Amino acid sequence: FEKLENRGSFYPMFLKMIEKGFKVEAFLFILSTWNFASFRYAMKDFDVNGFKNTIKHLDSRFNKFKNKDFKKINFDDYKKEIIYIFKILSKIKGVQATGSSKLIHLTIPSVFVMWDGYIRKHYNFKKGGADDYFNFLKKMQMEFGNIKFVEGDRTFVKAIDQYNYVKITLPQLESKR
Repeated sequence: FEKLENRGSFYPMFLKMIEKGFKVEAFLFILSTWNFASFRYAMKDFDVNGFKNTIKHLDSRFNKFKNKDFKKINFDDYKKEIIYIFKILSKIKGVQATGSSKLIHLTIPSVFVMWDGYIRKHYNFKKGGADDYFNFLKKMQMEFGNIKFVEGDRTFVKAIDQYNYVKITLPQLESKR
């Protein structure tokens, strides 16, 4: 992944910013680098204060996922929360479906898998709405949940994201060039 994607080195920066209390800044950074196709059109009119309020509003929902693990969580027990969080974030211009998964992942990197349009289509989630994201998480858990993985510099969930990116997104991007 690191050899094929130069922006991969940003990921630890995002996490460090959040750790140091700069969550909104980390979110804006990931949106401007890994979701730039959508975010660039929203930057001119982006309501940073409204965005901050939305993130703060979602904190109590995200807290329900603290100390949860992707392999062990029963996503069905949290369907309402996942759908609510995704719907709120995906309504924000410049965030939408792809950016929502990235912000949700950064908030709880041990549980939530990121996606993009190519990954969604590959796994047959063509609409990209909250229900699709919820079902995508369940599908990722079903497909990858039994893999033995020793976490080091990345979570298991991030490893799934990198696999999907290298195997699905990059080939699609290359075929369009």
